[in-house]
Amino acid sequence: MMRNLSDHEIHALYCPVKNSRSALFLVACFSMMVFVGWKGLHKAPEHKSIVELLFYIVVAAALARLLVAFTCWRERLVITVVIVSLLIGVVTGFVPSIFRQHTEVLRSGKLALSLLGLLVSLTVLVQSVRNPNAGPSRVPHCL
Repeated sequence: MMRNLSDHEIHALYCPVKNSRSALFLVACFSMMVFVGWKGLHKAPEHKSIVELLFYIVVAAALARLLVAFTCWRERLVITVVIVSLLIGVVTGFVPSIFRQHTEVLRSGKLALSLLGLLVSLTVLVQSVRNPNAGPSRVPHCL
């Protein structure tokens, strides 16, 4: 039978500073976000359906839960970048007529957020690879 993990246990298991697999996952995700953002800079805005809105609400709720669980400032920065990027995509997708004039600026901002997330996740990956045996008992808090 599975039990629910506390926020402290979730952080101890999946902290990217201590777990190079988690850090590599972040780097891969942000690399994809940068690539997709770069490729979509000059595409026409697409309209979203109500089903996609429900999906985005569920994803935002899960990300908010992670934002509470992780206590390192870099982890929270990365999760905040993902949430803001998601919100930019949702707002411009559901109300494209309002943001039509500013689509290029919003997409460039979203790409800049993705690049920031990639840089932060790369620093986390370097730190986790340099210190592979850092466990919760050795590292009292994340820097």
